[in-house]
Amino acid sequence: MLHAAAGKTIETIARWVARTSAIAAAAASALALSAAAAAAEDRSLKLFFTHTGERANITFKRDGKFDPKGLAQVNRLLRDWRRNEPARMDPRLLDLVWEVYQRSGAKDYIHVVSAYRSPATNNMLRGRSRSSGVAKNSQHTLGKAMDFFIPGVKLAKLRAVAMQMQVGGVGYYPKSGSPFMHLDVGNVRAWPRMSRQELVRIFPNGKTLHVPADGRPLPGYNVAMVDYKRRVSSKSIVAASSAGAALSEDDTSPNSLVTALLPTRKSRAEKALEMQAAGQMTVEQPAFFDLASISAPLPTFRAAEIERVVSVNTSAFIPSSTFKAMGGLGMTGRILRQPAVAESGLLDRHQPSAWTVSGKAMLDWALAPAETLERLTLPASLRRAVASVEDTRRGSQTTRALDASSTFNQDRFGSDG
Repeated sequence: MLHAAAGKTIETIARWVARTSAIAAAAASALALSAAAAAAEDRSLKLFFTHTGERANITFKRDGKFDPKGLAQVNRLLRDWRRNEPARMDPRLLDLVWEVYQRSGAKDYIHVVSAYRSPATNNMLRGRSRSSGVAKNSQHTLGKAMDFFIPGVKLAKLRAVAMQMQVGGVGYYPKSGSPFMHLDVGNVRAWPRMSRQELVRIFPNGKTLHVPADGRPLPGYNVAMVDYKRRVSSKSIVAASSAGAALSEDDTSPNSLVTALLPTRKSRAEKALEMQAAGQMTVEQPAFFDLASISAPLPTFRAAEIERVVSVNTSAFIPSSTFKAMGGLGMTGRILRQPAVAESGLLDRHQPSAWTVSGKAMLDWALAPAETLERLTLPASLRRAVASVEDTRRGSQTTRALDASSTFNQDRFGSDG
């Protein structure tokens, strides 16, 4: 009984190996035929630019080679319509859009929302709002991106097809004023990120470079990375053919006897996930940090503002010729000399004011005759403050006598009545 069971098991394994080899050979031949057919095929795009209303069916590839005439037509159609600046679209982007169009089963024109964008236009769109979503170094400015939608094809389906190709960036904007999908030939990425369940539905075998929202890649990430490096180069791109294919009937079933007998191989990503799931995450406590050891700079005090001194311009003393002839300051006597401290005050603080006049004295002065008024003199406290008449007359040698006609007329203040 045991020998019979062992013989059946070996026979089953042999049949499985033969069938697997046949399938691999058929797949290799199919890929070779498809590659040869793709190398000799013509590719055209039905483009409709929504901003200008222009539409055209342009053949950009003939016999597997890019057609310069077709590329020039694409560059004119997908120009920066705001500045009327012609584009320089990356031919690899046209191949990528063509692949998405074919795999999605679309029939209508590709409605282009945005293609080439000049740096000046890109900066203008960024300046409109911080939440505009326009990147500083956008792929549009390099001619490597296109925003579009296809009538009759759901936007979610376009996104899934584009992500399965694993060539460039895929942006999903279902809530925009005109819903569209972004596609470029940059690094493989997608936004917004899908949940793990959504990503598994698109990639059942887990072979994808796209990372779910939880940040943990699917088990086939390393295999997908090797495949990506083989397919994509700076001059051409080849879309992934089986990245999103589901398990077929010919694949090994996890419940079959052959699967149970064969060893199970695990990738490094799977092993890393198992280690993370089995191990407990230990959160290290941050080390104590002495805040007193920080040499923080002390604030500096502002210097007190010094009151600005206003300069006063004074006139210089320039002696005249007459002043020099009189001997300078030596001839002036007491007129230009520095007054003493006792002479600086006009009134003596210890004596009553000389100008204090009683009412009776004022009446006597008003009724006094003219002869009495001529003999009136200044108060004693004011005499020393006034230069004497004799000092002012020392400079003159001759004294002019008063004329008889210039005597004081006493009768001019008189009255008849």
